[in-house]
Amino acid sequence: MSIRRRIYLSLLASAFITLLLSFLIIYYISSELLESRVRETYSLIYNNYRQILDREEKNLHLLPREGTLHGIYHQKKLTVDVCKERPHYRVLSTGPYYGINKLYPEGCYFVGVSLEELLKFTTNLMGVDWVVYYERAHIGELMETSVDEFMRGKIVIDSLVVDQFSNQRVLKMPLRVSGYALHGSLLSKYLLMELPFTNWEGLHVGKVVLVKDVSDIYREVYTIFLALALYSLLMVSFLSFVLLRISSRLASRIIFLKDVTAGIEKKEFSVVNLLEKEEGDWKDEVQELKNSIRNMAVSLRSAFMELEKKQKELEELAYHDPLTGLPNRRFFFDHASLLLENARRYGTPMSLLIMDIDSFKKINDTYGHEAGDMVLRNFANLLKKGIRHSDLPARLGGEEFALLMPNTDLHQAKTVAERIRRSLKDSPLVYEGQEIRATLSGGLVAFSGSVKGVDELIRMADEALYTAKNSGRDRIEVYVAKK
Repeated sequence: MSIRRRIYLSLLASAFITLLLSFLIIYYISSELLESRVRETYSLIYNNYRQILDREEKNLHLLPREGTLHGIYHQKKLTVDVCKERPHYRVLSTGPYYGINKLYPEGCYFVGVSLEELLKFTTNLMGVDWVVYYERAHIGELMETSVDEFMRGKIVIDSLVVDQFSNQRVLKMPLRVSGYALHGSLLSKYLLMELPFTNWEGLHVGKVVLVKDVSDIYREVYTIFLALALYSLLMVSFLSFVLLRISSRLASRIIFLKDVTAGIEKKEFSVVNLLEKEEGDWKDEVQELKNSIRNMAVSLRSAFMELEKKQKELEELAYHDPLTGLPNRRFFFDHASLLLENARRYGTPMSLLIMDIDSFKKINDTYGHEAGDMVLRNFANLLKKGIRHSDLPARLGGEEFALLMPNTDLHQAKTVAERIRRSLKDSPLVYEGQEIRATLSGGLVAFSGSVKGVDELIRMADEALYTAKNSGRDRIEVYVAKK
């Protein structure tokens, strides 16, 4: 990937991350604002409702203690020993009432005002809808009239008995709420508030659910969110454009130096003259880099000559794993292909064993990576001792090893594989006073003329290895073709 493209992608990623963080912050602030506004609305409605009840309670205390009451007030004679003027609710045949017990010359009376009247006043005052309901299972315990008489004209929704409501739409909302809840779509939201009411004995008689349309609050907050998001988008776009201009010029200078170094890499040291022609007005780190490249060119010429001498040594090292001393993956694939073609041409048997040290990650996590390296080296030594010179062992990566056995049929290969497995199991190591026991799982497959190449042979051995792992580990499984 070119540096110019890398810069563009970096700017794009930075802009995206910045926008994402900005949107998340704006969303968090908007969410907090929404929650705060909803709580304020809840508190306002609740406090106003409580003030209405307190006002009615004061009015009830001021009513005369003789004569018949008219208007919105209702009287009901009680048979109680003590007539305490404590506010409470009563559910009568005509509906729920809020009032107090009041002592008259004729006896103790419940004096109250219809809860429907209070809720209608609340609707007019704060623009809320409402619904009054009872639990169907408790109707018989709470009513002071017969259940049949009370249920006449009532609406039953599941296990709820709806007594009164202000609007049909409230019946379509979830009436069971705890405290308060929100209901609706993205831009059409309703605040549902639960207000339980209790009777003289403190038992829950029923519940009032107040419903307030808070869609305006949501639309207002969403408008603020979109405005801030748009502002963030414009600012990030502007800053990205400025940075792009600056970065593009810097990228051009770096690409020029890259072309010069590419020529030096090809041993075309004449490109150093380009550095002397492109002086320009550079007075920064890139100019210093250009000077450094020019100074290093001469040194590199002699260094290349020395590198050529070491090339053969490096190639030898490149084919072996430095930890175990075994051939690496590259060496294995290069030579395995030749052995496979030889077996195909002359019809000689050949087997492949793929091995994996069981629970190697657990060994690393328990004893440390140094202990894990010691286990790998130990297994590599055991593997070298247990095979022929004509066999091809290799460390494919991590804890995975391979052993290609020319002129070896499946029965002979199984014997070799079991010997290797047992040798590792019977060769525990001691590391910092702790004994480490490692086991081996292996997948074995025999070469046949239908196998197309080394990759397919390894895939078949890997399937057998997978079977060994799933069958309890510490075992050798032979590949069985799927029917």
